[in-house]
Amino acid sequence: MVKIKTLSIIIGLIVALFALPVALAQEDNVGVCVTGCKLFITDVDVKVGTKSDKNLEDGDSISDEAAPGDTVQFKIKIYNNFTDNEDVDIDDVQVTVTIEGIDDDDDLEEEASEFDLKADKDKTVTITFKIPLEVDEDTFDVVITAEGDSDNGSQEVEMTLDLDVEKESNEIRFTRNSVSPSEVQCSRSVQLSSSLINTGSDEEDDVELEISNSDLGVSFSETFDLSNDPFDEDSKFSKTFSFTVPDSVRAGNYPIESRVTFNDGTDVETEAVDLVVRSCDVAAEEEPAEEEDSGEVVVVTPPTTQQPTTPGTAQPVTPPTLPSTEESIFQSNGFLIALIVGEVMLVLIAILIVVAVARRRS
Repeated sequence: MVKIKTLSIIIGLIVALFALPVALAQEDNVGVCVTGCKLFITDVDVKVGTKSDKNLEDGDSISDEAAPGDTVQFKIKIYNNFTDNEDVDIDDVQVTVTIEGIDDDDDLEEEASEFDLKADKDKTVTITFKIPLEVDEDTFDVVITAEGDSDNGSQEVEMTLDLDVEKESNEIRFTRNSVSPSEVQCSRSVQLSSSLINTGSDEEDDVELEISNSDLGVSFSETFDLSNDPFDEDSKFSKTFSFTVPDSVRAGNYPIESRVTFNDGTDVETEAVDLVVRSCDVAAEEEPAEEEDSGEVVVVTPPTTQQPTTPGTAQPVTPPTLPSTEESIFQSNGFLIALIVGEVMLVLIAILIVVAVARRRS
């Protein structure tokens, strides 16, 4: 009896040991169940610029602040918590990330492509955002949701993170700096367009923009103020400058520098754009094209010089010259007929001679 109980205990331990890996295979949900509770968010990593923050959970703050223009990448692992024995698929899983109110009180929202998940399987999706240049310094809610359908009903899970946006005190960026056309040749009129935005937290007074290239004779300067309100037009500056490249400028590549000075002259940002100048060659007069030799000899007869006529004097009339044809006597029809008649006469004479000789012998 004791042996039977001992055997039962051993069998129970073995079953428990085999069941343990199955239990461990079920992963933790770092999100919050909305409905169904079988679709999990099991891992979230966020990369801001070049810095990464891993293994985030619901309610966490992303440790690295984002700046205007930064790229923010979310890597999200989604898991189907149905067991292999239950064998329930979750279909049409849709993962969405929303940064609320970041775009002048509007949301930024991105979705991953839909996918299906078999029981006890996971899939990682990546969703990327570009923080606008026009953005307030603030903390924004990031809402991650995943939802899908299963035979046991709809499944949905979500989690929320905090994203901080920080600005430099003094920062101005070029949003455009280009020339049109980028290459000139005979026509040498050029337009350079330059646009700037204040992405710093401070207002900027007496901002100076200088555009120059001594070889091209280009020299422009503008002074202006920029507001620190990212959604105010006064936080931006745009202008197009026109100039003509002198004919004396040789062919080559000419970088035109745009330089903005701000923060009482202590900060400088520069951008350069290349203008390609090509030589303008005057086309030589075209020479008449040589006629191709067709192999035929063309005889050109010069025009007949007309003699002056004297009134009352009859002018000799030259009859038109007919083309002369020379025919060999051996090719004439008469020669052929005579030849045939001669051959017939020779045959008749030969017959008469044969007959005469036969009569004499007889």
